[in-house]
Amino acid sequence: MPTIPPTPPATHADGTPLSIQLFTIAGTGLGPYVGLPVTRLWQDDSSHLFTRETAAQVAADVARDDLCMSYAFSADGTLTLQWTEEYDALGRVVVVVPDVHGRYLVGGMWPWAVWGEDGVPHTAGQAAYALGAAEYRQSVTTSFPDGLIELYDQGREEAHRVTLRREQP
Repeated sequence: MPTIPPTPPATHADGTPLSIQLFTIAGTGLGPYVGLPVTRLWQDDSSHLFTRETAAQVAADVARDDLCMSYAFSADGTLTLQWTEEYDALGRVVVVVPDVHGRYLVGGMWPWAVWGEDGVPHTAGQAAYALGAAEYRQSVTTSFPDGLIELYDQGREEAHRVTLRREQP
């Protein structure tokens, strides 16, 4: 039986993924977290690239909702996630070292889902942030009621930062 080689990830020549995706931790309504999938086809336990700010937000959200986990960034930027024995019989420590661009490969610790496709209600602020991230390559800014344009702009900026300000061909 012939072996089918794996599909190469959708990347630029240096390995940087082409485009962002919006994630949530499955079933939580958290996020949206702007990340870069590192493979074309990902599963709920796949790892994705996130900026330090987004990795910190993910960790803070998990630590807030699950008191059995803590996280810390060291002086060199390394992110350490730790679970107590109440969550994992052996306790668990995951150390994530940022790549050369300061992005963190996070996954395999909880199930990811596509934000907005999870059936969980979201706030207007979450929706504005998500739309900004989704429209990061467009030059026209969508207009929003007072207070939401800042979240839209933050989403656009986060998408630019995680993609290293690259345009998708």
